[in-house]
Amino acid sequence: MQSLLGIDIGSHSIKLIEISEEKGVRTLLSAGSMPTPPKSTTSVNAEIDATSYVIKQLVKDTGVKSDQVNIALPEAQVFTRIIEVPQLSTKELNSAIQWEAEQYIPLPLDQVNLDFTVLQDAKTTGTGKMQVLLVAAPKALIEKYMTIIELSDLIPIAAETEIIASARAIGASAGNLKNYMIASIGAHTTDMSIVHNGILIFTRSISAGGEALTRALTQSLDFNSAQAEEYKKTYGLNKDVLEGKLVISMEPIMASIISEMKRAIAFFGERYANERIDAVIVNGGSSKLPGIISYVAQAVNIETQLANPWIGIAKESRFAVLDSEGPTFAVAVGLSLRR
Repeated sequence: MQSLLGIDIGSHSIKLIEISEEKGVRTLLSAGSMPTPPKSTTSVNAEIDATSYVIKQLVKDTGVKSDQVNIALPEAQVFTRIIEVPQLSTKELNSAIQWEAEQYIPLPLDQVNLDFTVLQDAKTTGTGKMQVLLVAAPKALIEKYMTIIELSDLIPIAAETEIIASARAIGASAGNLKNYMIASIGAHTTDMSIVHNGILIFTRSISAGGEALTRALTQSLDFNSAQAEEYKKTYGLNKDVLEGKLVISMEPIMASIISEMKRAIAFFGERYANERIDAVIVNGGSSKLPGIISYVAQAVNIETQLANPWIGIAKESRFAVLDSEGPTFAVAVGLSLRR
């Protein structure tokens, strides 16, 4: 029974998931979460040591069976783009990607690890061009994450972006949905992607998330950070609390998120004129904000739902507590499902 660990080092918490897969049956073996240690302002090594210590503790507490890990790279620090190029052989594509990357990646190519995946060939797209997912991660970032995993006495197998991991987890549970948007609302960013016929066709990350919502409350309502966080988590986008002042305070941040979602939906409409987005699936730490699902649904006029990455994964009753935590574990689940 082969199992792999998925470890998601988030801004607020580190999530660990272990899923085995045998004869097409997926089983949850281990799961856990612990607070992410504060970032060190003086030493990267201190941050690495503190993070690896937490992961070691998670591994011990959850009793994992595997020591092999897939890890997520923070979307805000990775460059992801879906490009179109003429139909090329693998050898030709390897050369062409270097040139394409220079157009889109704002760092010298010798400072990044470059990877690409062919999403659709020219025959499938029907446009005469193939779609390629281009990902570039700073070498320093990858080295940092590999060091964290190795110091945790684990073996790093692969690193990928949070968007790709989320799409894998949600895709496994999307059922009959043909076209859907994933909106991952995290602490610092909101990462968006669109899946068409099971293929990722759009990705975008913006600097707006839960932290920005909290800051908006501190600035508008004279709350301290702890008060703002508590009110945000308890009441969310409820217009009946404090005469609607909570929602009014958070509206500019939500408006920027909704605006980008609408742009993505418009992109899809232009590309696939006779089709529509069937649903918006929301995940990430801020997805559990009271009222956010109905808020998004009304704003974009599309059915909106919380992500449930547990669909299709067998789990024992001891994991029942995780049923409501699915949206926050989507990245870790997607990582553990990577084979």
